[in-house]
Amino acid sequence: MIQEVIRAIITKIMQDKILMGLVILGILAVFVVPNLADGEKPPQQASGTVPGSPPPGALQSSGHDSATPPQPSAAGQATTGQAAAPANPAAADPTLATEFAKFWMNGAMNYNAQSADASHKEAFKWMTPEAQATFETNFWSPDIANGINSGQLRAAFQPISVQAQAINPDGSVVVVMTGTLVMQQASVRPVTHQIVMDLLVRKESENYRIAGLYNRSYVMQQ
Repeated sequence: MIQEVIRAIITKIMQDKILMGLVILGILAVFVVPNLADGEKPPQQASGTVPGSPPPGALQSSGHDSATPPQPSAAGQATTGQAAAPANPAAADPTLATEFAKFWMNGAMNYNAQSADASHKEAFKWMTPEAQATFETNFWSPDIANGINSGQLRAAFQPISVQAQAINPDGSVVVVMTGTLVMQQASVRPVTHQIVMDLLVRKESENYRIAGLYNRSYVMQQ
């Protein structure tokens, strides 16, 4: 009975070309469509990778380790070393400049009647003409020198401090000297001067020299 039904259906299909085409399309849909669906699936990404990131090992393709930045070449290091500014051979050492100012002060601020004249001549050898002229105007004028040498004027200098204050771009050093200078003429009350002197110390060859002087001294109130 079932065979006769199947035979009748097959005979019907064979006689009806349209019906036969639909049956063929249905069979193709069953076998072809799943295969097409499987082919459209994107490839599986490796676990732990980020979409759009380069594959493992891509960062090492340039020859550098990805965890270590590229090191500068030997030529680049040489260029960097050459860019460093060389030391200034004419720069004065602040410590030596301070010691020199103390040495100079012992002669320049000597007001002893027996040795003042010779001490000042020796001190002037370590000064430029401009600095010497400024010093003589303020501390060793002809009147002061004559008064000390004749005994009519007595004076005494007491140092307080001598220290480097600044280093100039040209290598010279500013040394600040402070102290008190007491002067007294016969039958006149003594006058106390607060000495504040800025000395510009410059290195010339292997020696040091007072190249400038700025006087900020003043008379103290009695």
